[in-house]
Amino acid sequence: MESRWSRPHGLGKERFVGVKKGSDGKLDYSEAAIFHGTDKNNRESHVEVEKRPEKLFRAFAIHPEELSLEKFKETLTPQNVNAEDETKSFDGNEQGVYMSTNESMVDDFYSNARGWANPHIKVLPHNTSMGFVDRIKLSNCGIILEIDTKGLEIRKPEITQYLQTEHNNGMEGDEWIADRIEPEHYKVKRLVLSRHAHDKERFEIEIKENTPEALQKAINTIKEEFQKRKKNAEEFKDFLTTLSEI
Repeated sequence: MESRWSRPHGLGKERFVGVKKGSDGKLDYSEAAIFHGTDKNNRESHVEVEKRPEKLFRAFAIHPEELSLEKFKETLTPQNVNAEDETKSFDGNEQGVYMSTNESMVDDFYSNARGWANPHIKVLPHNTSMGFVDRIKLSNCGIILEIDTKGLEIRKPEITQYLQTEHNNGMEGDEWIADRIEPEHYKVKRLVLSRHAHDKERFEIEIKENTPEALQKAINTIKEEFQKRKKNAEEFKDFLTTLSEI
């Protein structure tokens, strides 16, 4: 087993010290500290005792009809790769699977964030409080995950200059990234139906046990609720069509 102040591991300016090697030969980062700088001869003056979070959160949205148990067996990999530089995301930040210490942030920003890519039903243009619209927006399914960081190599991301003030989307907490996250490192916390952040018609299921049976029951409930909302939207579409014929 390596000592507390072992040789730093990691990439970029922030590296880990105190990395242990488990009985299976894999590196264990659960008790590592963050090492800032590259002068290993003066290493201790650069060590910043920064507690690694034991858990982090990530969220994303999919079409409710795409929801399945297989979705929760997938390895999480970086999205939105920069076409000009694969080490960066589309906004110029360091590429990686982004997570946050702030569960509310990932929920608000990523559990519904698909904009006009939301599932919808085309209808005759009609006036609403949002102006004239030609579609009824349906809910996405937000998936909120809890990440267990034990044995997972994580690091603080390098943020491009113009987004420095938008760290963690301007909310409390810190962002961390990993190159990839295997399914044994995460569990589903909640499934959410919503059209946008703070949707008054938000429908939420808390997942207390990540067993196949409990997850499948939650999936079935989400899909049933989505079909009810879809049916209501289709009935309203028929109503608008009837009005146009009068």
